[in-house]
Amino acid sequence: MAISEPARTAPPSRTGRIALRSAYGAGHFAKSLAWSFTDLLLAYYANVRLGLSAGDTGLLIFLSAVQGALADVGAASLMRRAEGDLGRILALQFVAGLAAAAALLVMFRPAHGGEVAFVCLVGALALFRTLFAFYDVAQNALVSLLPRDPEDAHHYAVMRQTLSGVARLAVAGLAFLLVGTDAPAGGREIVVAGVIAALIAASAGWLLRWRGALPMAALVGRRRSMPTGLATLLVAGAALAGPEAMTMRLVPFVEGRGPDEPAGAALLFALVLGSVIGPLGLPRPDRGVMRPALAFTALAVLAGVVFLAAPHAGVLALAACLAHGVGFGGMMALFWREMGAAIRDHALRTGVRTDMISFALLTATIKLAGALSGVGLAFLLDGFKAGTPTTMAALAAIIAVGGLVFLLTIAPGYRFGISSSGLRRATPPPGSRTT
Repeated sequence: MAISEPARTAPPSRTGRIALRSAYGAGHFAKSLAWSFTDLLLAYYANVRLGLSAGDTGLLIFLSAVQGALADVGAASLMRRAEGDLGRILALQFVAGLAAAAALLVMFRPAHGGEVAFVCLVGALALFRTLFAFYDVAQNALVSLLPRDPEDAHHYAVMRQTLSGVARLAVAGLAFLLVGTDAPAGGREIVVAGVIAALIAASAGWLLRWRGALPMAALVGRRRSMPTGLATLLVAGAALAGPEAMTMRLVPFVEGRGPDEPAGAALLFALVLGSVIGPLGLPRPDRGVMRPALAFTALAVLAGVVFLAAPHAGVLALAACLAHGVGFGGMMALFWREMGAAIRDHALRTGVRTDMISFALLTATIKLAGALSGVGLAFLLDGFKAGTPTTMAALAAIIAVGGLVFLLTIAPGYRFGISSSGLRRATPPPGSRTT
């Protein structure tokens, strides 16, 4: 039986909801900056700044992603007793955020290339991934714990993905200073890491102010009870994070061949700008889901194929990257809304909160998908730089398969009744309290 505890305070007013969303948004933005900085530019930093080979770069990403996935599951297991306790989760998020910020500074400290740099970077990445896992698990749990109803949840999902895009856009803008021949040989990465660390500390402190001001959700009683259809949603998330995100990992390596041709930084900026626009086009839950899912997926796949066919085509390449970002951003916003809906519906039906463990499994799946992408990057990066037709065709096929898998795996959720467009409002078990 689920353990219950009365609410400590009344639910926030409308003004309080907006303030709470703002605090959550600030925390998610800061976390996304740290994630985007390492996700988008780590391969470039290792390959170009430290001089690691394409094989070593791919191996580095693979090892880091696998270790991060294991850390996510381990963090959720260790934090399991706090499941549903917003006060404890916010406190854990604050402490883990400060520790992860410090680890980010260690990772991007000035260093020289060579085998020592590779070993040191692997160790620093392991430290960062471990500490970031606790920060990430706690922050992600809030996306399903904080909303009070489906409409509120829609706002959280759209805001979450929009701010993820804005964070990537900020990193893409910084890429103009960090990528290319104009960047200083010593690099400016440590300066950027310092700014991100300061934002993490400030936003985590703001969220901590809400500790004790929110009602407590149901605590865990049945540890083995998990949301229905979670496995298919995890596969959908893997398709987005692995195959569908391949274009975003490749565009920084595009080198302009003339003054009128956009280089990697410009293409990355256009792609990420599209990912900010995409979530804003997601319809409300009561207007259906599958049509926008098909539209966003088709746009992402077709635009990705066009970019790979002509990565040096000037305005066409920029437009393709922008369109791919719009489709990808819409797919991500839809996915996070459906994931949150599945967890909240499970809590309504059973009285058991699974926010941290479910999102930990998701982030672990996402990082494993990223690890496999790292392996693919090791084999395909040189061919992509050279514009080899077979490599471009293989990358186009990977993106198309990713879109197809996303559609096929997100669809079963509707048969289980977990979609927010048809969310079952089951009566919670007697004596339970859910958000």
